Amino acid sequence: MTKVHQFTIGDIQCAVLLEGEAATTSADLAGRYPGVSQAKIASALGDQQPTGSINVLYFNSGGKRVLVDVGFGVSARPQMGQVEAGLAEMGLSTGDVDIVFLTHFHGDHVAGLYESDGAPSFPNAHYRAAQAEWDEWLAKWSASGDPAHKTYLEQFSSLEDRFEFLADGDALVEGVSVVHMPGHTLGHSGLLLESGGDRLLHVVDLLHQPFQFARTEWHFIFDSDGDMAVDTRRRVLGRCADEGLLTLFYHLKFPGLGTVKRNGDAFSWHPIA
Repeated sequence: MTKVHQFTIGDIQCAVLLEGEAATTSADLAGRYPGVSQAKIASALGDQQPTGSINVLYFNSGGKRVLVDVGFGVSARPQMGQVEAGLAEMGLSTGDVDIVFLTHFHGDHVAGLYESDGAPSFPNAHYRAAQAEWDEWLAKWSASGDPAHKTYLEQFSSLEDRFEFLADGDALVEGVSVVHMPGHTLGHSGLLLESGGDRLLHVVDLLHQPFQFARTEWHFIFDSDGDMAVDTRRRVLGRCADEGLLTLFYHLKFPGLGTVKRNGDAFSWHPIA
């Protein structure tokens, strides 16, 4: 079922598109947090269910239509792939997307760039990302014998002339700037949207499960640099709390929007109603 949550940040028209949800249990999470036992994970979850949403941000600022990450796409995960349907619900097609901003190059953020027939999913789009992200993953894919990595290498290489690389603080479009949040990957980047006194910070994969608000030291197995990811998580969550920012997470329960508050040395999550 297509889910779209539309809202505004000042004059910026926004929507969170649910690309899909994966049913997850505490047993599934065992091994995803190095050094953390399944018993500790189950205790941290309590009566809460683990989250497995993929929340893709779309916005229109100054007439530029921007998609932030693209999810798995139908060709990679047929049970996912709801971005196109979400756009259609708003009267848009994939051809209407002007810019695709890639926060980082993990598969659940980039696999939907291409259709199963090899055609780009967003035929008119230009691409933005951090240079550190390009450098990290193109090198890893080049050195890998994994066929999936070879495919990614070919796909990204074919798009290279449509990429522009942005650094921390650079403007993406009017009212939107890049916020470097390294650790999950070396170029992992979020976005700060500001307009009319409203602000939204999209923190992407700063964390993956709600229990990490209280246990910020638990890092994810797919973090490129676990220690850096922990430091970044604490710093950015502190900013969200101290500045009262509306915050968006890529993997928390749809639509992934809410506010962060300090709770002693840790934090708590307060999703929108």
